[in-house]
Amino acid sequence: MRTTDDVVSSLTFEPWPDGEGEASVVPAALGPAADTAMSQGRRVLGREEDGDALRRARVIRDSATGEPAGVAGFRRFPGLPEDRLVWTYVEIVPRLRERGLGSAALAHVTRLMSEMGLSPWGKAATGSPGHRWMAGRGFLRQRRNRTFRVRPRAIGPVEHGYAIEWHEGPTWAPDDVMQAWWDSLDARDWPRPTPPTPLSEERRAFYCEGYSPLVAARRPDGTVAGIGFLDEFPGDDGDFSGGPVDPSDPEGRVIMAALLAACAEHLPVRSLLLELSDSDGEDVVSFVADHAVDVLNDMVVCARA
Repeated sequence: MRTTDDVVSSLTFEPWPDGEGEASVVPAALGPAADTAMSQGRRVLGREEDGDALRRARVIRDSATGEPAGVAGFRRFPGLPEDRLVWTYVEIVPRLRERGLGSAALAHVTRLMSEMGLSPWGKAATGSPGHRWMAGRGFLRQRRNRTFRVRPRAIGPVEHGYAIEWHEGPTWAPDDVMQAWWDSLDARDWPRPTPPTPLSEERRAFYCEGYSPLVAARRPDGTVAGIGFLDEFPGDDGDFSGGPVDPSDPEGRVIMAALLAACAEHLPVRSLLLELSDSDGEDVVSFVADHAVDVLNDMVVCARA
């Protein structure tokens, strides 16, 4: 039986080329990305970097012919809550798959990571061959990420009892609304500036290419129950990030409905894109899924200890 070591001996792992011309040969051999997870995974690849933005990428070649057989690499993105886990990506040229090359490539980059005290995580389209491949190699599901398209005006009237506030961007939002936004990020383990910075500085952390208001749902006692940040996209879609400040809030469905109803009232866009994961809370995800007109992406994130 051919072992992983046998497969490794038939391959060479070369550092990512510096020249753009050489680097372009490899994607051409891989062909078009089959899905969004694969397209995003290729972002891991590139020239070697050290420090917070650590990156190692390798071109896999057939030792006998020198032809590209695939790619493998890992990259760390600053600001993520768990910097021991690094985004790892392996892709084999289609005609060479199911020969053990992917397992050999994973073993190679895992050895590089273990020398640095790091462990791999990756993502794939839910139920895809890539998802099954990770599951068969010791990767355990961490969360599911989906991007939903919702038409807020189609949700209908919402009875909620919250006071809705519409603020024309982070510059104009009160301090407690801004604090609610950062609290919601912490509750979901989203990346955010660390260590915490003054609110005056955190307002500047928003990337706003166009009109980017904040919507807040305030309880009768004055506390902020829900928060949403909106950003314009070209065309008919807008982008909505947020939800209940506490994802486990028992009123999560109602809070989300109130926020989206406010968007229907204030925004000209026909639809909103919401990227949600398990950390957004079961009630919120199920509410959005029930009212979605489309699911743009459906990916699973897996990690191996």
